[in-house]
Amino acid sequence: MSAPPPPPPSAQPPAGLPAQQQHAGGTSAQQQQQQQQPQTNDSLFAKDLRLMMYGFGDSKHPLDATVSLVEDIVVEYITDLVHRAAHLARKRGARMSREDVMHVLRRDPRKYGRALHLLQTQSEQNDALRSDQKYLAQGVTRK
Repeated sequence: MSAPPPPPPSAQPPAGLPAQQQHAGGTSAQQQQQQQQPQTNDSLFAKDLRLMMYGFGDSKHPLDATVSLVEDIVVEYITDLVHRAAHLARKRGARMSREDVMHVLRRDPRKYGRALHLLQTQSEQNDALRSDQKYLAQGVTRK
């Protein structure tokens, strides 16, 4: 059997277009820009997630796909948490606050307890910093 005849000239894309664009029927400028930029393996939380995963028993160098999946889960959870807290604040007619986030976390004792502990630790650190600044302003040094 012989090969099928080539398509008529009007059906062929103009010469010089990238192969992907010829077969995809055209791409947007954003897609072309994404194709030209090299893909980076690390995104917003990737470095921290790699370290946390290792700390919790994963390989020292976890797979990029695994880190990406965990990051997607974390980002989705945080986004959902913030949206629910913002919805609560809108119902009250106020801006979102820590109390809104804590209210959303109240049904999960572990997360609520951890968030409360972190807020208390932050408060203690701020108090210590203010105390140090007060002593420095007075010219007193601690020994």
